[in-house]
Amino acid sequence: MIEQIAASRCPRCGTVVAPPARLCPHDPVAMEPLQLPGAGEVVSFTTLHSPPEGFRSPLTLALVQLEGGACFVCHGAEATGLRIGARVAIEAIDGIYYFSHLGTLDRARLFWRRAGHAGDRVNAITRSVVKRVWKGRTRVEG
Repeated sequence: MIEQIAASRCPRCGTVVAPPARLCPHDPVAMEPLQLPGAGEVVSFTTLHSPPEGFRSPLTLALVQLEGGACFVCHGAEATGLRIGARVAIEAIDGIYYFSHLGTLDRARLFWRRAGHAGDRVNAITRSVVKRVWKGRTRVEG
């Protein structure tokens, strides 16, 4: 399941930031609270093999842009296969954001949610495939 991430939006210029800010970084107005899907795209990343004290090595940091427009730095434990443009899920734990790779099923769920329930042929096919994959997965796991 994709977590919702707390963010805020400027009512004047539309800037979206996460974590939420009280005031807009561009306009002297109060920000409005907003929830964004905790999934996004890796814009850039690096792996620190000699991280600061208190962090385990290797420490992967990624700049992730959420679908709603907010962009921020996240920690990640697994950098294998990570690339710019990769789809990742974001999770907030004690005010720190962590990323993890999105599996095929998670990507299909996001596509399904974005496509909406318009009932056109592509949406019907997508829903059918997701249901079949999900049913097969639950039978094997459960």
